[in-house]
Amino acid sequence: KVPACFFLMEINNVFQIPALYSSRMEGCTDWSVDYLKYKVLLGEPVRIKCALFYGYIRANYTHAQSAGLSLMWYKSAGHGEFEEPISFDGMRMSKEEDAIWFRPAELDDAGYYSCVLRNSTYCMKVSMSLTVAENDTDLCYNSKMRFFEKAELSKSKVITCQGIEDYIQPGAEPEIVWYKECKPKQWRQTIERRRDTLSIKEVREDDIGNYTCELLFGNFVVRRTTELSVTAPLTDKPPKILSPSESQMSIIELAIGSPVNLTCSAAFGYSGDVSPLIYWMKGDKFIEDLDEERVQETEIKTIREHLGEQEVSISLTIDALEESDLGNYSCYVENGNGRRQANIQLAKKELMYTVELAGGLGAILLLLICLVTLYKCYRIELMLFYRNHFGSEDIDGDNKDYDAYLSYTKVDPDQWSQETREEEHFALEILPDVLEKHYGYKLFIPDRDLIPTGTYIEDVARCVDQSKRLIIVMTPSYVVRRGWSIFELETRLRNMLVTGEIKVILIECAELRGIMNYQEVEALKHTIKMLTVIKWRGPPSNKLNSKFWKRLLYEMPFKRMEPLSISHEQVLDVSEQGPFGELQTVSAISMAAATSTAMATAQPDLRSTFHNSCHTQMRQKHYYRSYDYDLPPGGTLPPLSTLGSQHTYCNIPMTLINGQRPQSKSPRQQSLDEAHGNNAMLPLLPRETSISSVIW
Repeated sequence: KVPACFFLMEINNVFQIPALYSSRMEGCTDWSVDYLKYKVLLGEPVRIKCALFYGYIRANYTHAQSAGLSLMWYKSAGHGEFEEPISFDGMRMSKEEDAIWFRPAELDDAGYYSCVLRNSTYCMKVSMSLTVAENDTDLCYNSKMRFFEKAELSKSKVITCQGIEDYIQPGAEPEIVWYKECKPKQWRQTIERRRDTLSIKEVREDDIGNYTCELLFGNFVVRRTTELSVTAPLTDKPPKILSPSESQMSIIELAIGSPVNLTCSAAFGYSGDVSPLIYWMKGDKFIEDLDEERVQETEIKTIREHLGEQEVSISLTIDALEESDLGNYSCYVENGNGRRQANIQLAKKELMYTVELAGGLGAILLLLICLVTLYKCYRIELMLFYRNHFGSEDIDGDNKDYDAYLSYTKVDPDQWSQETREEEHFALEILPDVLEKHYGYKLFIPDRDLIPTGTYIEDVARCVDQSKRLIIVMTPSYVVRRGWSIFELETRLRNMLVTGEIKVILIECAELRGIMNYQEVEALKHTIKMLTVIKWRGPPSNKLNSKFWKRLLYEMPFKRMEPLSISHEQVLDVSEQGPFGELQTVSAISMAAATSTAMATAQPDLRSTFHNSCHTQMRQKHYYRSYDYDLPPGGTLPPLSTLGSQHTYCNIPMTLINGQRPQSKSPRQQSLDEAHGNNAMLPLLPRETSISSVIW
């Protein structure tokens, strides 16, 4: 039997605590909170043991009792807060030797439990934390209360059902059921269940997951969950640099002042919990030792990760390259198995034109010159091609009746020459025929379509206003006679020219600079806001493929239609409408009769001549604008009275109305002209036919 005084001395030696690991609070040595933390699910039993007897003193609970020490329990909501003595009910919560049992634990049981071992002389204290939580939704565990294990691919692993020692009776074989992801599983042959362990002989990637062990303790169920993560086997090789190349020096030429971004990427095998080590150096200096704010090293970036193997990258940036920044830079990667490096040399880029660059620029310049030349030479053709294939008809001026108004002054007969004949032939025959018959335009020609009245100027102004373009055939005669004077006299016409309401096309048929009042032509050009001048260079310009017609067609309103073939034998149809389109047509016979009556009324002295000498010819054939109508032998013209009160307009040559008699240089031609001028109903000459008008 040991003397009491000896046991007390031994207890005193046992309870001597270094001041480094404890602190005295109110005369008691406080060991703070024990490292072992108790975690339990709601409804499960749990046993909290006083940690003083399991690592802090060299005595057990029985020795403490023999030494006269008592064990007391306190609870607090948080460490360092007010501690309240625990009263045990002996049912759900009970004190058993050096531990507290909860059968089962409730949410209110969470907190800090302190066990105090003391007598009148000595006092020692330690706290244990208890966490009580519910299962996650639709799961058999709480994700914050799991154990964690790692296993290498293709190697063996043993998963233990941890923290169940307090629930197994000594000498008894526990009945443990294993689940994966809270569901029963048909385990493969390489996985064995032994008592409280689950042994996997060859770990596979699909073994990753949560393993739950379950056993019965009285009327309660105890579960413990372990999360298993699978990694690649531990590597025994150093990392591999992916870029830049390890085998050779990479040379990068950059201009001074340009930004720099050098990226180094590498692949790291699994090395446990060690983070990848990758960095840049310039020579033998780390980047942070350069003391240059312009030169920075970015954070390590993980590009991809699988089973612990990682591909990472790090970048070296320079805001603006300077001479001092040129040199060799090295990217280093390393782990416990070794180190590798890749080198990059920054060099200054020399600004020099190589043969390839010079050739490329020359080719581009040559192509540009060719395109500009092509556009300059064939601009009109290109625009017409685009307009014909992709353009749409002009909608501006859709409410106007005519595409163009043709202004021209005829040449006096006493001033005729070869040149003036060509100009008049162009203005009165070729120009209207091509525009109307070939391109389908509708022209208004005063000498043809306008009946002389007392309001001539107003009629001209109205017709110009109803036209989309104004074509002025500028000849010496037009300049001398000041053919544009009507556009100055009429205020409406002048305003149209000045404001650009109508686009003017000025066709110059000859050199006009030598004419006396040429300066007025220049003044007229400056007055017109929208003016285009086109040169007519004589008979060569009459060809349809000439530059003249392409330019004129480009300036005319765009009209999409099939071109019509023309000949000098084709003229306006009798049903064409002019300003008198509402008038009805009459037959050639009625027109001839009306013509006869009109001429006889206008010139009484010609009546007998008409009826006696020319009526026989009219019975045989009637001529007007190259159309001919055969009358049957013995046929007669209907009397004028049959026409009733209907207005009848006849085909009368404008030369006869104006009293003009064309002059001919040859006596024979002169005699024909005189005979024609003195005979009211002789067949019209071709020149007169072109001037005459068909008006119904």
